[in-house]
Amino acid sequence: MNAGISTTAARDADIARSGNGALAGTGTLIRFILRRDRIRIPVWIVAIVVSLVGVAQSYADTFPTQSDLDSRAKLVDSPIFVAFNGPGYGLDNYTLGAMVANEGLYLGVILVALMSVFLVIRHTRAEEESGRAELIRSAAVGRHAGTVSSIVVVAAANVVVGLLAAAGLSSLEELDGTGSLTFGLSMTAAGLVFTAAAAIAAQVAEYARGAIGVGVAALGVTYVLRAIGDISETGLSWVSPFAWSLETRAFVDERWWPLLLSLSLAVVVTYGAMVVSARRDVGGALVPPRPGRSRATSQLVRPVGLALRLQRGGLIAWAIGLALLGASFGPLVGDVGEFAAENEQLQDIIAAAEGATVTESFLGTVTRMLALITTGFAIQSALRMRGEEISGRVEPMLATALSRQRWVSGYLAVATGGSALVMLAGSMLLGVTAAAGQQDASLLFELLAGGVAYLPAIWVAAGVVVALFGVLPGVVKAAWLVLVYDVLVGLLGAPLGLDDSPARNLSPFGHVPQLPGVDFDALPIVVLVAVAGGLIGVGVAGFRRRDVQSS
Repeated sequence: MNAGISTTAARDADIARSGNGALAGTGTLIRFILRRDRIRIPVWIVAIVVSLVGVAQSYADTFPTQSDLDSRAKLVDSPIFVAFNGPGYGLDNYTLGAMVANEGLYLGVILVALMSVFLVIRHTRAEEESGRAELIRSAAVGRHAGTVSSIVVVAAANVVVGLLAAAGLSSLEELDGTGSLTFGLSMTAAGLVFTAAAAIAAQVAEYARGAIGVGVAALGVTYVLRAIGDISETGLSWVSPFAWSLETRAFVDERWWPLLLSLSLAVVVTYGAMVVSARRDVGGALVPPRPGRSRATSQLVRPVGLALRLQRGGLIAWAIGLALLGASFGPLVGDVGEFAAENEQLQDIIAAAEGATVTESFLGTVTRMLALITTGFAIQSALRMRGEEISGRVEPMLATALSRQRWVSGYLAVATGGSALVMLAGSMLLGVTAAAGQQDASLLFELLAGGVAYLPAIWVAAGVVVALFGVLPGVVKAAWLVLVYDVLVGLLGAPLGLDDSPARNLSPFGHVPQLPGVDFDALPIVVLVAVAGGLIGVGVAGFRRRDVQSS
């Protein structure tokens, strides 16, 4: 008893000597985070900077003359480009710098936002979920030290990304230093906003996966609001951090004051996270989970039912999000067709498939984007197996009559069936809104068919997760590289010069017929299904032979 009192007194004395009890130990935790993520953070930084500089260099190589830039300026002013990239600036005298800002800054904002969300949640809510945060708090560590240390590290990473991006862009002959610095700081400011958003998401959700879902949902909502506001020209985009970064007008007529909006919001949201953190228990959440039933339903004793119950919230959120995204692009179909009728370059870029109209090719591109987003759900859902294994919850279940194959089949069913539901939700709303705008009911069925055609490619990504889980569980998160590669080749292939290269064939999405507008070919679909099945078989066989790990 006396020993316990003396230990507590010593701890209180240590905190008092730190000068600020709520932030005691922050410096130590910052060093710990840097040591723990000594590889992860540099990889994020290098990947983002290299991607942006590569895109800028590809623009310089693809559009070497002023006439090329002037033709491109007409595309930037089209509704489809505004929806994806934001309003274009400096179109009267289009320069390479204006192109980089108009067509590349939104990508930089998305990348730093994802980096910020994943890193902050990793060092806040995930630490509480694992129980490590409570152990750390038992030492001379203040209540806010964990949150503040993660925010400081991630904010510093955003600053480094912005400065290195500015340095990389300014190294190109055609780009000036002032515009490059504006571009970099615009990314940094947006990254700070999503760093703060992730900090408060960690207070809202009880589990790391839910907190990540909240952070990514905030990213998606702000992006869609920006797109709707820019298309409708109602000013709605001004509620989005995306718009604030774009409004700096890098390489055109640099304006610094929009960055103050991002910084102010980041400070306010961070303060809110601190306030909420002080009013909840360690391991608890602002939104407590609902009490469960006194008796489990019959479905929960089955692998599929249990896996679905654990992931139903995320599945519903992904389905609603993709449905809203599809519904936001459907009404643009008419504007794309009208604008392309007067612009031959847009016809050449969008209507790349032989025999496809511009409208069909646009819808095919949107469908592919929906498929790539759905792949994120499939990978995240399949990765839940590794999370359950590390938590130690798998061993007691496998000690019963439950076989390893049946246990894996439950999560695999949710990953594949759930991805089908998410993809069809997006395709259906895209089809409904497009069909209503064009008064052509056949578009609905064509877009649903297009969504179904992408499912085998999505399942290949899930199969990669299962294969790594069974054979190399320690690197199972490397499956995210499949999605990264597909995004680079599929959506960014043209600016990076990868759209017609052999690299496209390495992506499962490169073999899917891009419906509507092209003839359906069943052979690639069959091959992709076989590849997915083979990967799953390898993973299941590997899991049967290896030991169950708890760390």
